[in-house]
Amino acid sequence: MTKLRNLLIAAIAIVGLSTSAWAGTATIGVVTSMMEVNASGTETDTLTAGGADVADTSVRNKSISDDVFTGSIFAEYTFDYSWALTAGVEVTPGKADVGGNFSRNDIETSISNSTLTQTNSVTRTAEATAGGFGTAYIEAPLFAGIYVRAGLSQMSIDYTTTSTATSAGTYTDQLDLKGTNFGVGIKGNREGFVYKLAYEETDYDGFSLKSAGNSLAANSNSITGDLDTKGVRLSIGKSF
Repeated sequence: MTKLRNLLIAAIAIVGLSTSAWAGTATIGVVTSMMEVNASGTETDTLTAGGADVADTSVRNKSISDDVFTGSIFAEYTFDYSWALTAGVEVTPGKADVGGNFSRNDIETSISNSTLTQTNSVTRTAEATAGGFGTAYIEAPLFAGIYVRAGLSQMSIDYTTTSTATSAGTYTDQLDLKGTNFGVGIKGNREGFVYKLAYEETDYDGFSLKSAGNSLAANSNSITGDLDTKGVRLSIGKSF
């Protein structure tokens, strides 16, 4: 929430420039987006001499792709120079589910530190929500209303994992992702309003997680993953 608040403060500061001695135009508006979200992850196990006989040596991979509609607010300032650069911030309020709820059923046939063999059915589930979306960006005009955009984005992911096993590892780390935002679009003005139609992509940095609470502490699980978005976006704003 601190990062999101800082972006909102930056938005207010940008709008405030219109009352200063700077030459230019401030704009506040809304954005609607049709986005494709692509995420992938790989889970592996850490094997040690003390637990190599009981650890799961499989590698689990999962990739998802989902189309979503989002709404955002933005504030930006266009400098009144011969090459009219625009600087702004954009915030997407609320949270969104990341791919829904996932579950996996495993059949375990061994117990740590025991020669007894028995079959146990274990169900593991995971779910996540994404929020705290924000982007600080710069747009540079090319010709005939066409512009390019580059920015830095951030988002936070809250997630929970559960298991019906009595000593299964779970993941508890908080994810704060940063990424780079690039796009190209066309911009126009009409009676004090600004409109933009653009295609944008955001490439978030990869992340890694490590489980806690495994039956053998040395045999923790780890996850590496990646998240990217791309989509078409329509912006409408009022200039001051």
